[in-house]
Amino acid sequence: MTTKGFVSSENYRKRMRIAMISVIAAVVIAIVKFITAYLTNSLAMYAESGHSAVDGIAVLVAFIAIRHASKPPDLDHQYGHAKIESVAALFEIFLLLGFASLILYNAVIRFMAETVDLRIGWPAIAVMCGSLCIEGWRAFSMKKAAKQTGSEALEASSLHFMTDFLDSIAVIIGLVATTMGYPKADIFAALFVAGIILMLAYNLSKDVVSSLTDRAPAGVTEKVEETVSSVDGVIGIHAIRIRCAGSQMFMEMHVEMDAKLDLVRVHDILDEIERSVHTLYPTMHIATHPEPKRSDA
Repeated sequence: MTTKGFVSSENYRKRMRIAMISVIAAVVIAIVKFITAYLTNSLAMYAESGHSAVDGIAVLVAFIAIRHASKPPDLDHQYGHAKIESVAALFEIFLLLGFASLILYNAVIRFMAETVDLRIGWPAIAVMCGSLCIEGWRAFSMKKAAKQTGSEALEASSLHFMTDFLDSIAVIIGLVATTMGYPKADIFAALFVAGIILMLAYNLSKDVVSSLTDRAPAGVTEKVEETVSSVDGVIGIHAIRIRCAGSQMFMEMHVEMDAKLDLVRVHDILDEIERSVHTLYPTMHIATHPEPKRSDA
């Protein structure tokens, strides 16, 4: 049986618009933070500016991934290109792990140093407060767009921005403590940023691995079974297989029907099954195999 289209043009434009705005915002924030880090020699600020730069790269990768994932199926990719979003999210994980390792290395170096020349003042704190507001808006906007479009790439980026928001709070606390005479607070703030990044990479990796290994989405099989079983003419169903590719879901199943039904009636029942399932999952791609069920009489 045929299914609905892969990615609507409206869905695609929404993803691209959010991704483009986020790329611009990430670049501007990263530049401002890096200049501030250079002027203050704050490890926490370097960690924040680097994290923002990683976010900018991540959103750019998501931007490219969304463009490719939205392409229709072809002879070489007959299930579409949605898996590219999972690959993009995997790339973001490696970026996060690499940058977190760099922060940890520099934190150890500074702990071992006798003195560190810090030039932290209230202008740096003001920069971080402004960044905090922007990052809160970005996290909310990206999360909303990810839910509306079902994009794994946007979901990964929204998690990055939420951690940026938490990072900024920790860095502000560290900067304030440093200006009050506690220089080690700058290192602890940087370590907090590294810890958040590692936690993000771990959580993101679970979703990506599930997608790349075709793990069935939780609860979907049960809902589909209940919905299909309620369709008039369906005697039983089995061999249900469901997998995800980016924002798309693909399902195969065998449907048992009365062996006495003619082909037209069988086709009508399969159409009704698709309509019923699409009320729950509008973009699910469905392949049904009808099986005749003979009575014992």
